[in-house]
Amino acid sequence: MRRFLMPALLPTRRHLHALSRDAGVLTRAILIVLGVFFLTALWLGATRPAAGPGAEVGSALVGRAAALREVLQAEPIDRVALLRALRADAGRAARAAQSAAGGEDEEGDEEEKEEERLDLAALLGASALPVGEQEAFAAWHGALLGGVIPPALGVQLQNLAMPTAPQVPATMAADLRRASRDYAGALAAYEAAGAFPDGGEARRRAVDLALSREWGAVAARLLADPAYYAAVHEVPDGLSAAAARYQLDVRPLLRRSIDYTFSLLRMTDYLLLSLLTGVVWFVSLHKACRLPRRQWWISLMGLPLGMCSTVLTLVLMELQEARNGLGDSALAGPALLYQIAGVGLREEISKLVCALPLLLWLRRGTPAQALMAASCTGLGFALKENIGYYGASGGAGMLTRFVTANFMHLAMSGLTGHALFRFLRYPKNYGPAFLATFSSMVLLHGLYNFSQGGHDNLFSRELAGMFPFIVAGLAWHYFQVVRDEQDGAPQALSAQAVFLLGTAVVLGTLLNFLVWDGGWEAAIHSLVPAALSSVLLGALFSHLLRDA
Repeated sequence: MRRFLMPALLPTRRHLHALSRDAGVLTRAILIVLGVFFLTALWLGATRPAAGPGAEVGSALVGRAAALREVLQAEPIDRVALLRALRADAGRAARAAQSAAGGEDEEGDEEEKEEERLDLAALLGASALPVGEQEAFAAWHGALLGGVIPPALGVQLQNLAMPTAPQVPATMAADLRRASRDYAGALAAYEAAGAFPDGGEARRRAVDLALSREWGAVAARLLADPAYYAAVHEVPDGLSAAAARYQLDVRPLLRRSIDYTFSLLRMTDYLLLSLLTGVVWFVSLHKACRLPRRQWWISLMGLPLGMCSTVLTLVLMELQEARNGLGDSALAGPALLYQIAGVGLREEISKLVCALPLLLWLRRGTPAQALMAASCTGLGFALKENIGYYGASGGAGMLTRFVTANFMHLAMSGLTGHALFRFLRYPKNYGPAFLATFSSMVLLHGLYNFSQGGHDNLFSRELAGMFPFIVAGLAWHYFQVVRDEQDGAPQALSAQAVFLLGTAVVLGTLLNFLVWDGGWEAAIHSLVPAALSSVLLGALFSHLLRDA
């Protein structure tokens, strides 16, 4: 019996020996990578500049002064820009005072307020403004800040001569009427000031008043005037967005979304961190799908298309929430509805629309190409979305999103795109399957988002406990499709090895970034919980990639 069994067992023994040898090589490579990054983190921790004493003290006051100084040092001084800067400063200071009010000892409060008060007189005195204008701007700013409107100030502003910007004093007087809750008089004053040839700021303020007071007929009348419409959308700010939402005007919303996207892409440090996680997933997936390298460029086109889908998502968000009132809520039911019918629906539609050109191009290609192209569109969406999350968390959320959001977006887009590819090729057979897949991904997207919402009720707490199972279930199904559709190109390096080595690089890079940004204590405090919470999902992906 042994003589007959040994020939059959020998290949298995050789195979196990090869696997053991490869695992040892991979383990040593991972340890070397982590060791190199740990040494560079030690060097960065020793060479990073120490934070100066009291660096954060008075930072808000310094920022307010710097913003005003920038306007006042321009040549010539833009009075309209100064008006906007002073109004914004008064609003910020008033909100800060309200948030800080309550629970403090009254003794010493006046001294603290004096120390925190902006020295506007000194800023204006150092500028080239005439003395009369300096006094008027200072008094107007003080009235908005303190909420006390001197009766003579409005008359003084109406009589103030400002040859370079005659509409500014009238707009300032109208602001005082609005601050004193004379809304009808303020609207009439704004429209009177807006009759000046350069009365753009007064026109903007009139529309802002109408929208804030929910005067629909007044807002529609004003925005129907081309001069008012042009003035509102001259500055891509919150007023422009509010007016566009009211009118369901796509062009300003699209311009605002594009500007926001480019502002994120200029955050170079977080952009590079996001690209690193994207590269790891991109190579791992193509290794698992066994696509020839000459076909990877098709999937590579999905990354910029996925980034563009975020712009479409922002526009759809503005339009969707403009009229039907669908928004997030503290209640579990409305919040779940919002995550499914709002966030999940618009994001999956946006990614699918942007992946459609690649799927149409690949109609005569292979299902593996379509699966990877659609997956990379979702990965591109995650890459751009990650930049904002990394910025909000100081980079600490990089590792967690690497194994959750990155994969969820690419998997949901990949499965939906794969179903659409089959429908485009065989429309008579796969229509219901595509609709079922798309609906399932929208529902799963909403449940995934809701499970992280932190709503304080039994249903949300139970669903939050299912968060790892949602990711694991989607991962199992996605990699089953990958195995079913994979090509036959030989791979010198396995998908599992790429993922594990890439994860080590991501972990080491994040360690170095956090050490340089905040020191070793802050880095360990941020990195250890993230690593512990990500280890199970990382092990799951490693196992599924090995099987693929």
